[in-house]
Amino acid sequence: MNWMIGEGYTISYLNYAIFLWILSGILILLIDVRGYQLAGMNKERKVSKIIGWFNIIIGLLVYFVNTVLQ
Repeated sequence: MNWMIGEGYTISYLNYAIFLWILSGILILLIDVRGYQLAGMNKERKVSKIIGWFNIIIGLLVYFVNTVLQ
């Protein structure tokens, strides 16, 4: 008999990474952008919006690619 550790099991943290990308993007858009807007920090608000949307788009893109490849 061939006994291997973890035979038949694979551990993938990709789903956690996808969740974190999307969640961090949403939180950046909800918290940081609003805070910078109230403080009148327009440059920081623009950068936060770009980073927030980038995280959401990357998370969704990786999710769809992962779904297609499985």
